Amino acid sequence: MNDNKKSKIKAIIIDDDLPSIKLLSEELSNRKDVELCAIAETLQEGEELIDKLQPDLLFLDMNFTEGNGLSWYEDTTLPENTKVVFHTCYQRYIHDALSLRVFDFLLKPFEASELDVIIKRFRSLQNDLGEGHSKPMDTSSGRLTNTNGAKLLSITSVTNSKVIVNPADIVYFRYLSERKIWECVFYSLKRIILKRQTTAETILGFGPDFVRTHKHFIVNVRYIGIINGNDCMLLPPLDNITEIKISKTYRKELMDRFYDI
Repeated sequence: MNDNKKSKIKAIIIDDDLPSIKLLSEELSNRKDVELCAIAETLQEGEELIDKLQPDLLFLDMNFTEGNGLSWYEDTTLPENTKVVFHTCYQRYIHDALSLRVFDFLLKPFEASELDVIIKRFRSLQNDLGEGHSKPMDTSSGRLTNTNGAKLLSITSVTNSKVIVNPADIVYFRYLSERKIWECVFYSLKRIILKRQTTAETILGFGPDFVRTHKHFIVNVRYIGIINGNDCMLLPPLDNITEIKISKTYRKELMDRFYDI
């Protein structure tokens, strides 16, 4: 389908903060591929509009006089194709939102470029589903499946043992600076110390999903849930892993790879 013939992304805002509503509604209305269908200032009104309009994107605030947006989201059955973007000024909610598998997070106040990234990411998701691409996650367990036909990988441990692994089972690599050696961390949280001759370039050559985030970390981009400042938060049930950091040197490439998934 031609880009200019694509249907518009239907969006709804549920928020009770008038300045935030004004800014977000103006930014959404400025986008030719987005239709702002409705604005609700209460959760109850929002729920009724969702049932009626079946939006593609729902921009949801956290704090309402009638309750908490996060609790409401957890208790509410939304249409299958509706993706939620939490729109709030409270960073402390990011971890809880991530554990509930929200689509994205937009911190107040936001830059237009941040909203652009969310819209682009949603459009990419639509394209993938429209072309019948398999989802990279088994949502019942959170575990990646090897849907892209990747070949099994042979890695060599520090004891010179050969280990055959599925690249999709590798979550990240960490450089142990005190030992000057890399270790491999799997979905099962099993760790293998790699042979000393293993370099970052060797690891990046293991497959297209591996991206460097920091001089000490190379991560399987498909396990990343949210990028927040210098922190890289993984998808549940690995969201309690907090050691992965992002440095300025590698941030742009990481962001490009993350939002191209």
